[in-house]
Amino acid sequence: MNALRRLDPTALLLAAMAVAGAYIVVLGSKLNFLLDDWGYIVYRQGSDLDAWLKPDNEHFVAGPVTIWKLLIGVFGIDSMLPYKLVSTALFLLGAWFLYLWLRRRVGGWAALLATALVLFCGAAFDDVLWFASITFLGSMACGLGMLVALDRGDRKGDAIACALLTGAVLFSSVWVAFWLGALVDIVVRRREQPWPGRLFLLAVPVVVYAIWWLGWGHEAESALALHNVGTTPLYVLDSIAAAIAALLGLAIPVEGTTAPNGLDWGRPLAVALLGLGAWRMYKLPRIPRSLWVVLAIGFAFWILGGLDVKPGRVASASRYQYPGGVFVLLIAGALLEGVRWQRRLLWPALVVVAAAVAANLVFLHEAYSSYLRTSRLESADLAAAEIARGTVEPGFRLDEDIADTGYVGIEVGPYFEAVDAHGSPAWSEAELLAGGETEKVPADKVLAAALRIQLSDLGGRPPGPCRAHSTSAAEPAAVSLPPGGIAIRTASPVALTLGRFSQEYPVAVATTSPGTWQALRIPTDRSQQPWLLRLGGEGRVTLCGLGTK
Repeated sequence: MNALRRLDPTALLLAAMAVAGAYIVVLGSKLNFLLDDWGYIVYRQGSDLDAWLKPDNEHFVAGPVTIWKLLIGVFGIDSMLPYKLVSTALFLLGAWFLYLWLRRRVGGWAALLATALVLFCGAAFDDVLWFASITFLGSMACGLGMLVALDRGDRKGDAIACALLTGAVLFSSVWVAFWLGALVDIVVRRREQPWPGRLFLLAVPVVVYAIWWLGWGHEAESALALHNVGTTPLYVLDSIAAAIAALLGLAIPVEGTTAPNGLDWGRPLAVALLGLGAWRMYKLPRIPRSLWVVLAIGFAFWILGGLDVKPGRVASASRYQYPGGVFVLLIAGALLEGVRWQRRLLWPALVVVAAAVAANLVFLHEAYSSYLRTSRLESADLAAAEIARGTVEPGFRLDEDIADTGYVGIEVGPYFEAVDAHGSPAWSEAELLAGGETEKVPADKVLAAALRIQLSDLGGRPPGPCRAHSTSAAEPAAVSLPPGGIAIRTASPVALTLGRFSQEYPVAVATTSPGTWQALRIPTDRSQQPWLLRLGGEGRVTLCGLGTK
């Protein structure tokens, strides 16, 4: 205990931030861009206003777009490292503001332990591993900074808070929750700080948002619906439960996925903690003003989430666990403001936090491993698209049924434009050859679809040299195809499957029509790697070269 007394919680917090930041950057820099990232890279090129101001879902994302464009312009898109440095810095900035706000109310040690739960919250893997999550990270950092600025209780603090709240507007709709918190702050401080002189704090961000909404935002998609009103109370409870479970390392992944859940643990904990919170409010001689502020922020976030719920936006979704966990801690910190902590409680608290951090690190690494597999699939898919460049149609899309992942559903035409300007995040052909079958299979499927390889009637006998082969169901024949493809005639139906980089022949072409000459044309692309054809069936097969075109 004496050793602990000599330690500085702020110094330990900075060390924890350095460790968490380094770990997140190391993991994230090994990934490729994921899902929403591609929308910024591929579909927001150019410098017209629409590139900055068209909504992302319902969010105003001029801030993230600006960051994207700066990073793409300076570093290109062939490495994730610069991107992870920036997103991790935003995450750490939010954690720092959280610590400052909590330290003022519960002291350095309690603030340190609470912030550590956020720094190593594995259930929030979407927020820390996806660069596109700077939408949430930016709004949270600005919003938490706003709370710290409001603690000043003066005109300068309000000016800083206004600037930060306006910054939150530019990142995501999370700003609405912080705006309501600012409104409550004006109300509860009206005697110390006359409210008319503080209205600019609310007005400036609203004006900025209103201008955007009138020009672009009204076209945004939204799931806001009265149908969700009835389920919102349960959604709010589940959001609190999921956040508590996430912080404590109890967000056990859904079977077969990395999606966090933890509601079986979280719901009884949430009910118990809500009851304790209500009892604490009842016992307090005066409810702290900051408690009303953070209650407004947290419950506004959860209620609006419940009203706007749609597939993928469940309360336990990974993307909501960072803001949800922060709001739970803010409310807890405000409830416990002024409590004198006995030092003998520090060791049990350290044990609980250490266990939660350990469980969360395991979860975070599992999520990283899953996204690494996805990233390798993406890298292989994009390599295949680039090999087919010059032949593939610009509107060809890397749909999940051929790409084996839904995280790279982009059209190749705008993707090639981005590659020409900023480099390539795809594997090289050598890297594709060195990859595993898991990556080579979708690469072959992408190539076959991009080149539009199919079996068609030849309309006559081919002129070139021919060779006869025999195939059987027990031992299907396999041949290396010449450039340009082959003409084929079979005595009985034969199933044709192709492979190029993969040894598994993943591309099912067609079944031959016996007795007729058919053509399997292979358009020229950027690779010299031959296609391999497997003949599945019984009987004699005649193959002739078609030559290149």
